[in-house]
Amino acid sequence: MSVTELTTFTVKPENTAAMLAARPGMVDAFRRDRRGFVTAKLIRVADDKWLDLVEWIDDTAWDESRAKGANQPEIAAFFATIDTLVSSDRGVRYDDAEDGYRPVRTIAYGPHPSQVGELYLPEGDGPFPVIVLIHGGFWTAMWDRRQTTPLADALVGDGYAVWNIEYRRIGEDGGGWPGTFDDVEAAVDLLDGLDLALDTSRVQVVGHSAGGQLAAWLAGRTDGKVQVQKAVSLAGVLDLAAADADKFGTVLADPTAPPPAGAPGTQRPELAAVIAGLVGDGIAPLILGGHRAEVPDRYARAAQPLTVPLLQVLGDADDVVPKKYADHPSAEFTEVHDANHFDVIDPAHPAWDVVRAWLA
Repeated sequence: MSVTELTTFTVKPENTAAMLAARPGMVDAFRRDRRGFVTAKLIRVADDKWLDLVEWIDDTAWDESRAKGANQPEIAAFFATIDTLVSSDRGVRYDDAEDGYRPVRTIAYGPHPSQVGELYLPEGDGPFPVIVLIHGGFWTAMWDRRQTTPLADALVGDGYAVWNIEYRRIGEDGGGWPGTFDDVEAAVDLLDGLDLALDTSRVQVVGHSAGGQLAAWLAGRTDGKVQVQKAVSLAGVLDLAAADADKFGTVLADPTAPPPAGAPGTQRPELAAVIAGLVGDGIAPLILGGHRAEVPDRYARAAQPLTVPLLQVLGDADDVVPKKYADHPSAEFTEVHDANHFDVIDPAHPAWDVVRAWLA
């Protein structure tokens, strides 16, 4: 099981060129000297701050490398350019299936534990078309990317590389505006140069519920390193202005409310009380940082014209997202008979046949 090391450090501006020049030698030394080293990626997060993402085959390999330290001159030369070590942490991963090990790499795209994604590759050399998966859960940290693991498995079986992403959500540091939106954009952009097996000219995004809204957000983006070619919103909340007007999401404040049909349990039930205390005015002002009357530009941005085709799929038995929230003037709309909110993310349900046809 691979693990990801996330190291954040600062470099004085006058030392930046020297650090970048020393980087290739350090990586080569890691390949020669470190058992279990897989790959490394350096990301600039501020003028003087950098994030180093280093992947190891297991915890033992990571521990052995840390014990060796700067035992090679090329590694010592790189370390000598660093001004301050901010943090060094192990990434979060959820790749153990109930039926055994799932071959997947967990890769960080930022320093926060929720700024990670899981990369699934089909058998073979590729390059493979890519599906970015974005889970739902009212944009809150009570649910995570394990919701969409069955979809990831199914899509890999269809021959796609899958990037099942996590992102900062309401209830944790950085969640909401603008962190949630920044994260999904950064996660997609990380695909650029990430793996030769990925065909980044054929990237599509599929999101469910809150993730469907984020998929539509990406479908309207024009300035990213990686541009998605198509998007699918599965029961997505696309009209946030209507959701704001109706105070959509206040159900999360009612502990006696019955769960929606087919709903999985929350992954972090300890956050229920925290979220309940936040949603008195609905979820939309939390995700966009205010009501429509307060931040109209953000609501307009969320409803902007699409730059790529978007399919919106909604079950006619959905008891979470009303049909009026699913409307987007530029999207193709498909209503699936006898499907609830969670049927549309079940790869065995007929609803998924519609999505497969759209993606092909």
